[in-house]
Amino acid sequence: FTECCSLLTLHVVKVKMGILEKRILSHFVQHNSLYDVCRSFSVTAAVAKIMLPKNYDHVQFPERRRLKIIEKVPPMDPGIRPPKMMKDLHLMRGPELIQNKLQYGDYGIQGVTGGRINHKTAELVRMIIVRQLDEKYMFAIWRFNHFWQSVTRKGQGHRMGGGKGSIDHYVFPFRAERIVLEIGGHCEFVEVYPVLKAIQKVLPFRSRIVTHESMTAREEKEKFIEENNTNVFTFKYCAQNNILGCQKYLNRYDNMWYGKYR
Repeated sequence: FTECCSLLTLHVVKVKMGILEKRILSHFVQHNSLYDVCRSFSVTAAVAKIMLPKNYDHVQFPERRRLKIIEKVPPMDPGIRPPKMMKDLHLMRGPELIQNKLQYGDYGIQGVTGGRINHKTAELVRMIIVRQLDEKYMFAIWRFNHFWQSVTRKGQGHRMGGGKGSIDHYVFPFRAERIVLEIGGHCEFVEVYPVLKAIQKVLPFRSRIVTHESMTAREEKEKFIEENNTNVFTFKYCAQNNILGCQKYLNRYDNMWYGKYR
């Protein structure tokens, strides 16, 4: 028994121990304390929980994976004078009914309120993606083609009058719930989240990070709240029935979307 324990102890020492542990074990062997040594250095096995890798068979990469540069000026035919436009704030009111779903990637940024994006903001977003996104496994794509709405401005110190000012820059107006850009590829949400969070801080309007699952869950939650709401006095009910004369303080957009959009 002593010889077997000594052989087992020496085997454990060669595999798992350093110089200091070897000296301590040799001291125990010399003083016939092999039983305690063998009991303390019992053989154990680690249990590894390995998860299956995610399936990316549905991913289709575009021809250009890098986020493209959007020109400052929209494409125009030669000889055409660029038109000066008004503010047209109705282009930023209400919800987006068409471009409000993810089409190319699995992750994206969706506007919560309306707003505008100019060339400077688009370049900030593009540089964040170029520096942090791995183009070998991921891609990014804009959900708009070019800036088309002209914004005019008079020079500093000029008097009012004398006609409309000259064109200063171009913007693209966004409605609420419109998808700004998408990211896809062989990647998971944990990898893409820091990039989308950095982009979210740059945008000039409120936005949220969305996935296919989060958008479906939000729609189901809104539908559940609408169907199971026990409070009769909703915004819609109060506006339609003029409770306490509230129509005096509501505008036409409140009667269209009932406080959900502006």
